[in-house]
Amino acid sequence: MPATKDTFDQFIKTIGTFQSMKDDLDEDYYSDLEEIVNNSMKQVSDRTGKYLHNLHELQPDEDTLLKIINNVPSSLSCKNEDGEDGEDGEDGEDGEDGEDGEDGEDGEDGADGAEGEHDWLPIHSAVMYKDSVHYIPLLAKEGVKHNVGGDDARGGLLLGGRCYVLQLLASNGDSSETADLVYLDVMKKLRESKLLLREDIQDHDLMYFACSPDTPMRFEYLIDWCPEGLKTHQGNELPLIHVIIEYRTIKCFSIFLKTALRYHPNDLGLLFQKDDEGQTACERAFKKYGKDPTMAAIGDLIPFDNPKLPILHHVAKHAPQYMKDFACRYLSAPYLRDAQGRTLHQAALARGNKTLIDDPMFFLEMSDDQVREIDPGSDLYPFMVAASGEICDLSAVYALLRRNPSLAHRNKPRRRRQRKRK
Repeated sequence: MPATKDTFDQFIKTIGTFQSMKDDLDEDYYSDLEEIVNNSMKQVSDRTGKYLHNLHELQPDEDTLLKIINNVPSSLSCKNEDGEDGEDGEDGEDGEDGEDGEDGEDGEDGADGAEGEHDWLPIHSAVMYKDSVHYIPLLAKEGVKHNVGGDDARGGLLLGGRCYVLQLLASNGDSSETADLVYLDVMKKLRESKLLLREDIQDHDLMYFACSPDTPMRFEYLIDWCPEGLKTHQGNELPLIHVIIEYRTIKCFSIFLKTALRYHPNDLGLLFQKDDEGQTACERAFKKYGKDPTMAAIGDLIPFDNPKLPILHHVAKHAPQYMKDFACRYLSAPYLRDAQGRTLHQAALARGNKTLIDDPMFFLEMSDDQVREIDPGSDLYPFMVAASGEICDLSAVYALLRRNPSLAHRNKPRRRRQRKRK
């Protein structure tokens, strides 16, 4: 060790001396010395870059790391030569319960760190390990200062080919609660430093990447920050719940639905949200996972024996082709009323596509009370609802009026007249 230290000190002293003698030295000789120094600095930068790629093993304190970076800022841009993956369980999400590994959007693999890692910078290597992810805020801040990746790369956070550091930050880590908490703490620090922005949640599909059994705290954090994103965010031109179903496992679908039921109970957790082609999320789930597994997942969150939410109303309105599949399981749901106070029968009529020819028993089996009851959503009698629907079936209107002709002489429902008097 002493010899190595003495050699290092002697080299520094020699270079300093030559620098002070610059004007007195032969130009060619000094030019050769400059080339030697430049090559040495390139070696120092490469070696320092390799050091930064192994922070998960070396674990320097942040003051020391900051001094190293400030002394060799080019090391922040050194690409990984080893191409090592992250820790076990940190290469992205493997298939759950024997399923194939989950794919990211466009059919690409999730945040697996298995392709393109040779082009990764130290900030990418740091995010792959829970023992080094806490260095991310420092690496990002210094990256901004030294323009790593250019003006729009945010210190390297927005570099990485298929998976930006922000996406890896939202999805990486093992299945432990400790890992989820460590990664969450980094996200909070980046947010405080304005290196993680609210618009990043949509722009970089962070909710999608965080929707996993391994990252529940990060998923909740992003939703709490941007709750409307559950309903409004899209990926591949699909609503978020459709993207989850299309590319993730049924466990991820259950996680999303459970959370969405808390924020959007009147929309039944967005289970019947439609894509641009009119397909509901429920229909997509049936096709992807199968009816029985999907119904089991729904039943875990909306119990079959005590639904509390008017699930059959939503089925009648958005997916009537699946009414039998739901009705045979939710036997008490027909007696619930929806957010507008409608019975299941009123909700089905209000949908506007009932005709006497296609479904005569729907009209013939209505009780006298049902014929007289005003629809609480539209404030109209049933015959008026039938007349104002998408399909105005005069036969159905006539059948309802025959049951109680006196309703035709009431130009306004009684309840509305009473309300005006008040």
